[in-house]
Amino acid sequence: SGRKGGIWEALDKVTTMKFEEEDRRALERLQNATVRGAAIGFILRGGYVSFSMLTSALLRRKKHREAGVTNANSLVSVVRWTAFLGSLGGSYVALDEGLLRFVGKKKSRKWRGLVSGTVAGSSVCMLGRKDPQYTIAIYVVLRALWLFLRRSRRSTSKLLRTVSAPLALPHADVLVMCTACTQILFAWLMEPKTLPNTYRKFLDKHCGKPEWMIQSISEMIRHNHTKGTGRKGPAFQEWHRLVPPGEDYLKKCRTPYGLVMQNRYQILHHIQFFLSEYKRKIPVYIPVYFLPALVVHRWNLFTKPRLGKSILYKCVKGTMQSALFLTTFCTFAWTFTCGSAYFLVPFVGKEGLGMKWLAGSFFPIGSSIICEKKSRRKEIAVYCSARALESFALCALTWGWIPKKLQFKRFDVVLFSVGVGLIMHCYTDSEGDYRHTLRGKYLNVLDFVFGNTGHTKSKIRHVPSTSDLARGFFAKKRKEQLTDKD
Repeated sequence: SGRKGGIWEALDKVTTMKFEEEDRRALERLQNATVRGAAIGFILRGGYVSFSMLTSALLRRKKHREAGVTNANSLVSVVRWTAFLGSLGGSYVALDEGLLRFVGKKKSRKWRGLVSGTVAGSSVCMLGRKDPQYTIAIYVVLRALWLFLRRSRRSTSKLLRTVSAPLALPHADVLVMCTACTQILFAWLMEPKTLPNTYRKFLDKHCGKPEWMIQSISEMIRHNHTKGTGRKGPAFQEWHRLVPPGEDYLKKCRTPYGLVMQNRYQILHHIQFFLSEYKRKIPVYIPVYFLPALVVHRWNLFTKPRLGKSILYKCVKGTMQSALFLTTFCTFAWTFTCGSAYFLVPFVGKEGLGMKWLAGSFFPIGSSIICEKKSRRKEIAVYCSARALESFALCALTWGWIPKKLQFKRFDVVLFSVGVGLIMHCYTDSEGDYRHTLRGKYLNVLDFVFGNTGHTKSKIRHVPSTSDLARGFFAKKRKEQLTDKD
């Protein structure tokens, strides 16, 4: 009866438009979260679509009809992302404030954010009923699990502290990167359809070897694997058709090691490869570091010489260090595969270099992440692990490891909802006790959308609100117009 009375009181307030101060705060928070979430979706997706349309128009790679269809689909995607993030922000705040009133502040303090975030996560369906969003869902759920493990390190539960203990290791991100790289590189070579086109093109471009050589190595390993399992497969000479004219002498090679080395010493090959590839990798990271610096610090670069030199130094250092990471990654790829083949052939034979050998030789390559900046290691590890998990799931479907009973059509909704629920649990539950688990930039975005003050009292609000920002903006414009007239 108490809950029914609370519901009728809420309906009465809505119909009579008589709100108390706490009700006005909740309604203002709901409005701000909806508007700001929608604005973020519109700006991010709209900016991406605008840049893509501008690039395609300049390059003129598509026909007019195809461009018209693409432009229409792009505009629809902007509307969907705007509605998706607006609905996510608004539905979460509505559920959070509703549970606060009908269940109680103390009773729901430990799980209110978890439940609200899980339910609000279903708004990912607004991106399209027939378009699963596994990429974003897997990334969000992995990021959420990482946060939850960090939050569990200070938990009173021994079980949670034990589970999260590996996260306290000094190089846990290196272990995650090694595991992720094993799956990504294996899929790139043996199951390329399980990786996105952009990912495959990036690896094809930066591997440092021609496409025919990569395909030849793939067919060699596939032949060895099928022969080792006793099944019929492609003949070993199948890859000979890929050898370019004038290099027929390479058809004598019986291992991937011989095809890559081409009668050169390993150490000499790896040193030459590293020096030549490092020059190619530097231009890749120049826009990554210099463009954000120009956008964020555009005035300080010219008005404050000391600050400008410091920013320029950091950009150069970051570019060189990230280029070193990517070059080391590519060099390790050939070093460990060729080195392991050289040492294992006397024991397993040339035809023993199958898929098991390939997967084992890929594992140490992820250790190249040590060359990257410490602040970027975990971010790269989480991103690569999301791609690896998605690729592994597709490989498992291809190999028949997952029964049809477990193949849900929209399992991405479940993953995304669980991820959002865990993130909001770390963000706001227990009156914000676990907010320290989020990094500063993520915390700033969440505060901007869901409210930046009042977490310890469960009276969250935006300061300043969206209406305050709008009034300040238009007041400034009016003042400038009046001064221009005078």
